Amino acid sequence: MTLVRLLARWGRERQIAVYGLTVDHQLREAAATEAAQVGVWLKSNDIPHAVLRWNDGPHARALTRSAQSAAREARYRLMTDWCLANDCTHLFVAHHADDQVETFLMRLSRGSGVDGLAAMAPSTTRDGVVIARPLLGFTKAQLTATCRALNQPWIEDPSNQNAASTRVRFRQAQEILEREGLTRERLLATVGHLQRARAALDYAVAELLQRGAWDVFGVARLPVADLIAAPEEIALRALARLLTAAGGQSFGPRFESLARLYGRLTAGPWSDATLHGCSIVRDGADLVISRELAQITEDKTLAGNSSVVWDGRFKLTIAVGGPSPVFTITRFANSKSDVPLLTDIPARVRGTLPALFDSNGLAAVPHAGYVRADIAGLQGFSLGVTHISAFMTDLAGGDAKL
Repeated sequence: MTLVRLLARWGRERQIAVYGLTVDHQLREAAATEAAQVGVWLKSNDIPHAVLRWNDGPHARALTRSAQSAAREARYRLMTDWCLANDCTHLFVAHHADDQVETFLMRLSRGSGVDGLAAMAPSTTRDGVVIARPLLGFTKAQLTATCRALNQPWIEDPSNQNAASTRVRFRQAQEILEREGLTRERLLATVGHLQRARAALDYAVAELLQRGAWDVFGVARLPVADLIAAPEEIALRALARLLTAAGGQSFGPRFESLARLYGRLTAGPWSDATLHGCSIVRDGADLVISRELAQITEDKTLAGNSSVVWDGRFKLTIAVGGPSPVFTITRFANSKSDVPLLTDIPARVRGTLPALFDSNGLAAVPHAGYVRADIAGLQGFSLGVTHISAFMTDLAGGDAKL
C-alpha cells in the first residue's frame, strides 16, 4: 500500500499512468475479500486496480512443501503477462530492507555464492518487463509509518506468521542474531559489499561476451580460446549467461552441470551437448549455443493490437486496423512449409523460431519476413518480433527487432 500510494503521487506529477495489481493465489479463503478491499482503497485514491487470480492455487494448497515457491512463480508470471498485455514497461514490487536481510540469511543457510548472497537486486528483467524494487533501502517499520502518515489502512497476511515457512523462521530468529551482533544494519552492509563484488564480476563477464556475437535468431557464438583463457569464475558465469538467455530461462543452470560442460571444453574430450534447454556445439573455433528444439513445448495465442512473449525468448506484437484473426504461435518445426530466407540457417535453429498459424494454416514467420498475402492485406496490419534478452541486444549491437 505504501508503494502504490507513493508511485501514484510520483506518476501524477509526471503524467505517468500507475496501476495497482493484486494477486489472489486462492491459497486462503479470505484472500478474495482482501483483494476486493485493496480495490476499494485504491479506487478512493483514483488508482486503477486489477485482481489477478492463480487458478492452480486451490490445487497447490495440498502441496505444502512447494506451494509458496509455486505461488511466487505464478505471481510474477501473472503480473508480467498483465504488463505485456497492457503495454506497461515496469513492474514495481514492495520488497524492503527486512525482506533483504531474510533473503540473505536463507541463501547463506543454503551455501549460496556471491550472486545468491548479494540477495535481491534493485531491478531485474523478466519477459522484457523491468521488475523494480525501489524500497529495498527502507524497513517495514518505515513503510508502515508512511501508511499511517497517509491515513492508509493495510492488511497483514497471516501466512507471514506461519512458522512452517523458512522465511518466517529466519524472521523470528533475528532477535537472537541481533544480540550476537548480526544487526540488520551490519547484514545489509554485507549485502552491499557482495553486490559491489557481483557488479565487478558482471563487468568482467560482459567484457568476455563482447568478444562473441549474437544474431537475431537467438544464437550465441563465443571463441573457445577466449573462454578458456578467461579466469574460471568469469568463464563459468559467461556460459551461464548465454545458456540462460538462449534458453529463455529466468534462472541459470545448476552449477554441477555447468562445471561439467566447462570441464569438457578445457580438458576434453569434447562432444556436442544439451543443457538448460539449449544445444551446445563446436563450429570451428567457436562455441555455438542455441535453443534446444525438443524443449519447446509452448503454444500461445495472439490477436490484433496485442503483444505476447513466446518461449521466454521472443516478444511478438501485432497491430491491425480492423478485425483480426486469432493466431497460434508455435515452433516453426511444426510447419510443413519451406519458407524462403530460412533455408540458409541450420535446421536445429530454424525449427526453434516462432511461426503463426490460423484456421487456414501457416500465416506468418516473422524472422523470414513472411506473411501470407491475405493476412498482409488486412487494414493497418504489421507484425514485429524482438528477442527479449537485453543482454542479447547489447551483443547484437542494437535493437534486435525485425
